[in-house]
Amino acid sequence: MIIPMTIDETLNLLGADFVSRFQNEMDPIIAPLRKHISKGRPLSLGKELWEYAVTDSILGAEWWGAGHSLIDVMIIPGVGGDVKSVSYSKNKKETTEASMYQNFNQDAKQFFANKDTQSLWKLYVDGWFNKAMKFDQYYLIGICREKETLNCNLCCFKVTKDVPQYSEQFFRFTKKMMHISGIGDKDFLKIRYYNSKSRLEIQFTRKCWTDPVYTLPIYKF
Repeated sequence: MIIPMTIDETLNLLGADFVSRFQNEMDPIIAPLRKHISKGRPLSLGKELWEYAVTDSILGAEWWGAGHSLIDVMIIPGVGGDVKSVSYSKNKKETTEASMYQNFNQDAKQFFANKDTQSLWKLYVDGWFNKAMKFDQYYLIGICREKETLNCNLCCFKVTKDVPQYSEQFFRFTKKMMHISGIGDKDFLKIRYYNSKSRLEIQFTRKCWTDPVYTLPIYKF
C-alpha cells in the first residue's frame, strides 16, 4: 500500500536540514528565470531539475533518474524515492498529474475497451508494485508547487510490503481513463490509468499541501 508520512517521518528519511538545503539548491535554478516570471510567463522546469535538487539536498544520496528505474534518488543503497513535481491552484482539489508507470503492451487498449479491469490491474498495478518491491524500501516524494506563489510543499509516501489485491470494486471508467482505488490513501492520492498514454498516473489532493501533520514547506519563492 501507499501510505502518507508525517513531517517527522519525512525529515527522518531525508535529513533534518533537508528544507534549508533544498532552498539553497533551488534558488540558483530559479534565479535566471525570475525575469521571465516577473513578466507573467509560466515557470518551466524539466522534471530532472527537481530530481537533482532533491538528490543534492540529501547527504550521501545519488541521482538515479533518466527513466532507468522507478527510483530517481537513491538515498542509501536499496532505499530510494521517485520524485513527482506537480502544481496546483488555490481553488483546486488536486494537483496536475504525474506519470507513475508506463507499459506499452499492445493488449492494454483492448482491455480498456472491454473494461477488463483484472487484466489492466495485472499490467499496471501489479506491474508497478512488482518493480517497487525490488527495492529494500521505496518512497514517493511529492513536490506540490502553488501556481500563484511558486512556493513548494512536500508530502512523502511510503510503499509498504502489503501489496493490494485486485477487487472489481476498485474501478470507475470515463471515456479516457480508468480511476483506481484500493492502492493508497484516497484522502491524499488519486491514481488512474490513462488509456491514450498507456500509463498509470498519480495526483496529490489538497491534504498534501494543507495538512500540517503531513505537509512540509520546502521552498519559498
